[in-house]
Amino acid sequence: MESKWLAMVLVVLSLGSGLCDGCLEEERFALFQLKPFFEFIDYKFQDLINDDFVYEKESSSNCCEWERVECNPITRRVTHLFLNYSSNMEIDWYLNASLFLPFEKLQSIFLRGNFITGCVANQGFERLSSKLDKLENLDLSNNHFNNSILASLSELSSLKSLNLAGNVFTRSNPTNGIEMLSKLNNLETLDLSFNRLANNILSQLDGFASLKSLRLEYCELKRTLDIQESNNNWMNLKELYLGGNEIKSLGSLFHEKEGMKFNKLEVLSLNGNLFNNSVFSSLVELSNLKSLDLSGNQLEGAIYTKDLNALSNLEELILDYNEVNGFIPSQGLRLMNLKHLDLSNNGFNNSILASLATLPNLKTLSIGISQCNGLIDMKDLYGLGKLEELTMASYIDAYTEADADAGCSFSLQSLGFFPTLNTLSLDGFNINETTMASYSRNTSVTADFTSLKRLKLLYCNVNKNLTRQEGLNLRSLEELELSYSSLPSNFIQVFGPLISLKKLTASDIDGNNSPPMHGRYSIFSYSSF
Repeated sequence: MESKWLAMVLVVLSLGSGLCDGCLEEERFALFQLKPFFEFIDYKFQDLINDDFVYEKESSSNCCEWERVECNPITRRVTHLFLNYSSNMEIDWYLNASLFLPFEKLQSIFLRGNFITGCVANQGFERLSSKLDKLENLDLSNNHFNNSILASLSELSSLKSLNLAGNVFTRSNPTNGIEMLSKLNNLETLDLSFNRLANNILSQLDGFASLKSLRLEYCELKRTLDIQESNNNWMNLKELYLGGNEIKSLGSLFHEKEGMKFNKLEVLSLNGNLFNNSVFSSLVELSNLKSLDLSGNQLEGAIYTKDLNALSNLEELILDYNEVNGFIPSQGLRLMNLKHLDLSNNGFNNSILASLATLPNLKTLSIGISQCNGLIDMKDLYGLGKLEELTMASYIDAYTEADADAGCSFSLQSLGFFPTLNTLSLDGFNINETTMASYSRNTSVTADFTSLKRLKLLYCNVNKNLTRQEGLNLRSLEELELSYSSLPSNFIQVFGPLISLKKLTASDIDGNNSPPMHGRYSIFSYSSF
């Protein structure tokens, strides 16, 4: 027993013998060897005050307490270096990667945004492969690296995550292209966004069997995506991001017989492309898909629900900034696992609400109504018993003068349909006292809104005759924002008592009930936590 205790003491003494102010002396020396190139290594992360960056030097001499350095709490060896934007040099320069060799337990190096254009001859990242066998994360994004760095990076066999976004990689031939990185058998996350790669990048990535997440956003991908002579090596891929390109068709990419197998794909982002409604038929074989983003495309008119319903495991669907105006059939959506739906900035009218009543597990809903006149009938959404966040916008009179009897109206009493609602944001509505018969007949509808925590009214016109309805209870409300809206002088009485309010924000509000944005300009913010 005594020998075991003696051994433990010797281990502690051996570890402590090289310590200097909490970190290993040799590693502290190595950090200052990096300082000529990363001058802010011993400074805290930059703060932006009045459009100027403020640099605050670290007060501690213990390098393990620096914000840009993370150490193992037991051994005190440096494990992570956060050197993003840590240089004032705004000229291209070459990195000596050998400077990282003293950090033998290094797991992550973040070098984002430092104007690095390459490595010193014979001092590239390949030098790290023999000693830094725990290096898993390397971020070289927003620098000026080109294809010449790829051979060096391909030697870092322990890498699991590699970020090369925002560099100057281009389309290439098989001898010097991205496919050289396929030697990284442990690589799970690869980001090549904001490089000029073009469509052939997909074929070059075919050999990356271990990939789980791939980003190819803003890579100049165009027209139709197809992969010829695929080896189907993307079977482990879970996330694929293709946003910000000019893709019109997915071709046979997701057809199992002709393209690749995406048996595990859960997240697919196609935002900011040129897809039309036919895209849904290209996705029907993605049975495990949980998140689909088609925002900012060329979807228009009504969407047929048959192909969409094939994505039975879908939990998130984002279709904002298109020209969709409905679904066929109107109540045909059967996405029983859907939790988050964004339909904002499209061409819907009031009838869209009835189309959404068949989504019983929906928790967040964002929707815009561009063709609305009269009171929104929220009873159409009565089936959404689990709804927690609701964002609604009326595009008719949101930014122009409107009287209290025109445009799209919303009754606060309708909140009683959603007993779990905690966040409500209304943009461009008239807030009226009107009581709908459907509310009074439904005994399960209550005016006790104790679940509501956050309420935002933007460009809204609160009726000057609105009075506090008996039983209206906003006692749990913690945040209230009233901006660019017309309010009656008694609005506090209408909403109150707000005994739980922690934050009140108001800008450009008019207390005289005249149209929004034409009253006396004011900004008011109150917080009490």
